[in-house]
This record gives sequence, C-alpha cells and structure tokens, in this order.
Amino acid sequence: MGLQYSITAIGSMVMQSANNALGPMYMSAYAAAARIKQFAMCPFDAIATATSTLVSQNYGAHHAERIRKGVIQGTTVNTAYGICIGILLILFGRSACTIFIAESSVGASAILDAAGRYLFVSGFFYWNLGILNTTRLVVQGLGYSNLAIISGTLEMIARIAVTLIFVPRMGFDAICFTDQVAWMSGMIYCAIICTIIVRRVCRKISGGENAQAAKKERRRFAPQAEKTGAAPAAMPA
Repeated sequence: MGLQYSITAIGSMVMQSANNALGPMYMSAYAAAARIKQFAMCPFDAIATATSTLVSQNYGAHHAERIRKGVIQGTTVNTAYGICIGILLILFGRSACTIFIAESSVGASAILDAAGRYLFVSGFFYWNLGILNTTRLVVQGLGYSNLAIISGTLEMIARIAVTLIFVPRMGFDAICFTDQVAWMSGMIYCAIICTIIVRRVCRKISGGENAQAAKKERRRFAPQAEKTGAAPAAMPA
C-alpha cells in the first residue's frame, strides 16, 4: 500500500510543480481546491477498505457467492457516493473554497473562480473513484498486490503525460483534467483486472467445494462398503 501511494505521489508532484509555474493565483486556487477534494475522497477509502476486508475474509472462508456480492455491493455504494459528492462539488465547489479563501482578500474572486473550476471539472469524474478504489483494494485483498501497483503506475504516467503535453498549451485548464485522466486510466485497468481475478478466485473456490463434497460422500459410503464387503458405490455423475 505504501509503495502504491509513493508511485502515485510522483505524478502528483510533477503536476504540482507545473501548476506552481503558472503563478501565485493558481497555486492558491489549487491548494484550496485540493483540500476540498481530499476531504471529499475520504469515504472512498473507507468503503473500499471495508469491501476489501469482507472479500478477503470470505476468500479465506471459501464463500464464493459472498465475494461476488461484496464486490458488487461495495462498488455500487462507492460509485453512488461518488455521484452524489460529485454533484455537490459541481454546484457548491466554489462556495466551499471560501472556507480557506476570504472573499474580501485581494484577488480572491479570481482565485475562487479557478478553484471552483477545478472542483467543477472534478465533480463529473468522482464516480470513477468509487470503482477505482473499490476494485483496487479488492485486488489487493485477494492477494494480488503486484497487479494493484500497476494501476498506480498508470495513474503516474497519465498525470505526467498530461502535465508535460497539455499544461504548457492549455495552462490551468489542463491541470483541471490531470487527476481525472489519471483516475480514468486506473479505473479501466482495475475494473478489468478485478473482474478477471474475482472470477478466477470464485471458480477456484467452487472447484474446491465440489471436491470436498465428493470426498465427504466417499467417506459416507465407505463404512457401508466395509460392512458388506462390497466396493463403495459409484458416485452419481
């Protein structure tokens, strides 16, 4: 997990450096918007962690159906929260930034407009985080941490690419889309890899359950065969 966040942070630092080069106004705008953004993201981690714990426990208990339901329900709840908080950021993002920027200060209007624009754009993509965080932690919870790290690498590459290619041409408008492109990249990868892994794990559990059931049946028929001296009855197909 620590390595995952370290890789992701590299892309964020490159983006932050490019934003700082745009001037003090955008530095202040991004700082205020980032605080709101991080606060709004906290429930994503909580819901994803709960889902990962549920899935990993049922993996150990060999309950395939509970794993499927846990992933679906966790992703649904997280995505629904992303939609709701996204709408709030779209409608009230600029107003929320007044917590950190006094409207009466010099240049506050331009700073708030920039911060509000960043949160406005982010709001349309927050549902991605519901899928991204849940599926990534599920992959980790099922024991495939090495594959989960790849999503962080994709996010880092996406942030660096948008920063280097588009920020010099589009300025702060490109900054507004940098995180969102990273989220989309990670989400697509994690959704695909999580689906594959959950299916594989559930098939493995189902196969093991069938083998255990057959073994119990053989044990049940064995004492009868020993009493009669006959071979154990063949199991029905």
